[in-house]
Amino acid sequence: MRAIPLALLALATVVAVTGCATKKDFYAMGGSRADGTVDMAYDFAPFEQPVVNRSQAQSIAKSKCQVWGYQDAESFGGQQQNCHQFNGYGSCVAGQIVIKYQCIGDGAQAAPVSSFAPAAASAATPPGALSRDQWKQQQLDQLSRETGLSYEEYQRRYQKIVGQ
Repeated sequence: MRAIPLALLALATVVAVTGCATKKDFYAMGGSRADGTVDMAYDFAPFEQPVVNRSQAQSIAKSKCQVWGYQDAESFGGQQQNCHQFNGYGSCVAGQIVIKYQCIGDGAQAAPVSSFAPAAASAATPPGALSRDQWKQQQLDQLSRETGLSYEEYQRRYQKIVGQ
């Protein structure tokens, strides 16, 4: 009878020491339109073994780059660790992992939105008003500046703007 509680205690100790596999979602945490870079990140906490999906980061980075007029994004290949908590041995146990993506393509598809209607705008657009395409681009630019959105929420809003 006493062997069973000891076995459970040993199992609990092993689980506590090794940590738990935890699915982590990427989020865009910075970047530069001028440089054509997007910083994707995920956070990790003590006793977690992060499980990440790099294709999710790729997809979000690509969406951000497309808003800026680029065709795609590719990872620089490395990652940066920002540590927020160390254990007694000096090892990082909580923090953030950042992966930088480079936007690729000519980047000329998305022109800056002007407050004045261009000469090429249709005659139906009153002077000083935005054309439909300019309004969409303005909405996409505003969406790209929003922080803290989940991937699903970002995609929902993006599809709503593009689908109009």
